Amino acid sequence: MKWCVIGAGGIADRRTIPALLTDKNNELVAVMDKSPVAAKATGEKYGVPYFTDEKELLATTDADAVYISTPVFCHKSQAMLALSYGKHVFLEKPVCLTGQESRSLLDAFRAAGKQLSIGYMMKYHSLHEKAKALIAKDGIGNVNSVRAQFTCWYPDIAGAWRQQKALGGGGAIMDLGVHCLELIEDILGEPIVEAKGFFGTRTFSYEVEDGAVIILRTQSGVLGHVDCNFNIPDKASESKLELYGDKGYIICRGTLAQEDGGSLSHLYCPQGDYEAAQHRTTDEPVLYTGDPENNMYRRQLAAFAMQVASGKPDYTLAERAVRVQELVDEIYGN
Repeated sequence: MKWCVIGAGGIADRRTIPALLTDKNNELVAVMDKSPVAAKATGEKYGVPYFTDEKELLATTDADAVYISTPVFCHKSQAMLALSYGKHVFLEKPVCLTGQESRSLLDAFRAAGKQLSIGYMMKYHSLHEKAKALIAKDGIGNVNSVRAQFTCWYPDIAGAWRQQKALGGGGAIMDLGVHCLELIEDILGEPIVEAKGFFGTRTFSYEVEDGAVIILRTQSGVLGHVDCNFNIPDKASESKLELYGDKGYIICRGTLAQEDGGSLSHLYCPQGDYEAAQHRTTDEPVLYTGDPENNMYRRQLAAFAMQVASGKPDYTLAERAVRVQELVDEIYGN
């Protein structure tokens, strides 16, 4: 598959392009960035033509698919432009500024029969896959409660688009919370049907929220909450996912990240009778560790390429990503 990239700096250069090039079935043919410096640096780094205009890129480049990694406010227009040139699109999360924009974009790709996928890579983390498999095998019984914490330190930075509502759509919820919502749906295998949130800007001075708590309920009645923050030091965050059922727990620590690592603790401990005295004892859980050889970015691109090669577009993951944006609209009160 021949790829071109719109938005060649940031995560594209740091993670996605290197992951793409590790797969012999993929070829990078061109890059584009609005910044001439970034375009030139990335193009020369990977030995491909570089552009500063997306129309020129698409009009002059023979590519099958476009990877788009730009500020959120650009997503819809650039994805629609790529679609007008008959390209399949892999779009970084979140889909668009609003659920309505996201839904209309997905509808356009459905109508055209072109593949659209969204860059939620954490479902490919080896320990998140392990958690999903354990739940499927009754490893903690019926799941009753889920909690996720995903934070980073993101202070005031002049010109940062994620700190401007018109450019990013929001703050910690749009950047971090969406990852948690999508991952919870994937692991539980069911949609979140209701979500509400408290959010605000407490530590920094930008206009979007630097912290939020989301409470949620899934289709089967699992209750949960998500903590997402821009104002907690990186070393103070466990970046964890916790799932509690009526027969035990699964706790993933350090797994909400860009690399496969961290640990998973699994405890299977069906109880039976009520213990009135509450003499609690703690059994030792089974411990699993991450797989540093597992590249989540490579795997999501490979899954996309395989779907395109099949000739049968699958919008399951894109549909979930759109649903997450619609939940975010509810949380923000849009």
